[in-house]
Amino acid sequence: MHGFVRRLVFLVVVVLALSAGSGAARSTAAATVGVYPSGTTFSATGAAPARAASSVSLAMPIGGTDDATVLVRGAQKISILTPAIAPPLQLHFFFAHYVSVDGTAVPDALLPWDGSERSTEHTNQPLWVQVTVPFGTAPGTYSGLFFVVADGTRTLVPVSVAVSGVTLPRQNQVAGSLRTAFNFSPQSYANKAAELYGVSPDSTLPGLFGFFASYGLSPNSWGYGNPKWGSGYTSDRRWWLDKSDEMVTAAGQPSRFASMWIPISNNRWSPSTYVGGRSPFKPQSWCGYLRSVHGFWQKHGWAASYSYLWGMDEPGLSRFRVVAHQAKVAHSCFAGSHVIVTGMPTAQNHFLWNGGKDDVDVWTVLASRYYGEYTSPSLSRRGISHADQELRLINAARRHHKEIWTYTYDAASHSTPGLTATEPASDPRVLVDWAALEGITGLLYGQGTTTYANGNPLVSNDKEQGSFVLVYPGRNGPIASARLEVLREGIEDWEILNVVRQKHGSAAVRRLLSGLFSTTAKGAKLGCTVGCPLKTTTPYSWPTWSHDAGTPRTLAQMRVAALQAAS
Repeated sequence: MHGFVRRLVFLVVVVLALSAGSGAARSTAAATVGVYPSGTTFSATGAAPARAASSVSLAMPIGGTDDATVLVRGAQKISILTPAIAPPLQLHFFFAHYVSVDGTAVPDALLPWDGSERSTEHTNQPLWVQVTVPFGTAPGTYSGLFFVVADGTRTLVPVSVAVSGVTLPRQNQVAGSLRTAFNFSPQSYANKAAELYGVSPDSTLPGLFGFFASYGLSPNSWGYGNPKWGSGYTSDRRWWLDKSDEMVTAAGQPSRFASMWIPISNNRWSPSTYVGGRSPFKPQSWCGYLRSVHGFWQKHGWAASYSYLWGMDEPGLSRFRVVAHQAKVAHSCFAGSHVIVTGMPTAQNHFLWNGGKDDVDVWTVLASRYYGEYTSPSLSRRGISHADQELRLINAARRHHKEIWTYTYDAASHSTPGLTATEPASDPRVLVDWAALEGITGLLYGQGTTTYANGNPLVSNDKEQGSFVLVYPGRNGPIASARLEVLREGIEDWEILNVVRQKHGSAAVRRLLSGLFSTTAKGAKLGCTVGCPLKTTTPYSWPTWSHDAGTPRTLAQMRVAALQAAS
């Protein structure tokens, strides 16, 4: 019956759409319309990518939000007519706005769009088609359609969504979720929106944390909700000093985040901005503050989240001793806390992963340093290899029940997929899929998601190749970057592949990802400049990974197979 109803709805909307105007559903010679997988890279004026489809076809889990991209080429005016999709699925559209990144026009800012007519920005104008499958949706195939109108000529684009029986974790569900920790500044967002649109800063904040959570991301700051004093959360008639109310607004009731940042600054913060007035170098002063924060969290139902404290970023050996003190205090004074550090488990810091009360719970390893490095020919001749020397230590820490997360920054200098606006658009998803390949349970991003330079980021986004801006300021709400959309699809991949791992083991995950990474039956096949099984251009060993024009299609095929394996 459900299938019959869905087909009937589809036929009705087709008839209504076709009767709404004259002309066949086609493209003109002057303007072309093609459908591509999410993560396809487009230039402003170059040739259209090969193998365009004429319809949108998605494989999705229950609770997922995924995209396809329509490229309109050679049109002056475009619009969307009669969009429809079988309920309860939801269909939305975004106009890809070009931003200058290091002098190159990149279609990175996805402007919410009701489909009304507007001018294209360049010869190639991408339009994003977004489908949401609400929780509770029955598995099955759902149909829909819309018309792209390019310079007055309509092109019918059918939509088909195969919804599997796999259900994603909800936003605040710890079990089965990829843990995330992303630098995020509501103050920076509010101030830039006020500067650009002449509105009051507080008017731009409602919904900002909810928007962030909808992408599966957890913030490394609660913004105006960060406690100012060592006594914890306080109230004030001035909204920006009302820490109690602002924290409730940010975290939500019930919580909208599976992972929640314990408000302690790390060594990258300046002393004048230390949250709660607590110095990361003096954990002996934390206990009363942490107990107050924990009590407030318990009162509001947040204590069941994965609570993490990031008190030191990339410490040297001497600061690892401070980390040990931080961990001991956190574990004693904030029940259920997890202490994370960006760094590599080594023989020198073994005291932090040997099973003591002062242990770090999570080692967050730079992606490019995860495995090891090249080996000189003289050592290779003696049977010595450095290609997986770091991985051996990581696995030793895992045997001591430590979690392994990863992070990245300015990926161009590390030769791994990352989140810059100048690399292939599929890279953010590939990065998270690599985390799934290696059983990595969390993703930290220390560069900004809302860190804006002078000027309008919607015009120019040059800071570190755009890597500091994943969310653009909008007049009526936050604007997602294309990288943010692709990143969310990677998080969905990870959570689907996690089900596969639980059901069928890690080897099944490696088989599914073998089209994206160089793998063997036992793990990644590594490449580096010297002394690795594969010859590549980086001194740090890493598997070869897909980042060409065919990668988005490979990702889509992998998703289909992963959902089948997870069902």
